[in-house]
Amino acid sequence: MLNLIRNLTVILSFIICSHANANSIDTLERERAKILNLILDKSISIGERKKRLEISKMRLLDLERMTINDKNINKNPNHRTIKAFENFDLTFLVHSSLEKEKPISVTWLEKIGFTTENLMSTRVTRK
Repeated sequence: MLNLIRNLTVILSFIICSHANANSIDTLERERAKILNLILDKSISIGERKKRLEISKMRLLDLERMTINDKNINKNPNHRTIKAFENFDLTFLVHSSLEKEKPISVTWLEKIGFTTENLMSTRVTRK
């Protein structure tokens, strides 16, 4: 009886794991969102942020490489996949920042429109 329960548990775990299959773009987007959340987190110190960003950056770089080399992406790409490659600088953030020789945060902020010039030209008003 114990062997039967153990075998059923193993079989059910394989069935559940096989259906929880995310494509490489989804995994990449989740990791990128974690890095952006880390960049914007005010509750941690600069040193801690830098240390965590280095670890996350290496993980994201690996995921970017896996996504770029994924042979299944070319086969019937969905709308999200097409948009991801159209916005290469935002999707492949580590690659883009390495090409531009800028930190990830600066690359991301510039791409969404927050440049030093834009921030310096804003007026501060009081209501």
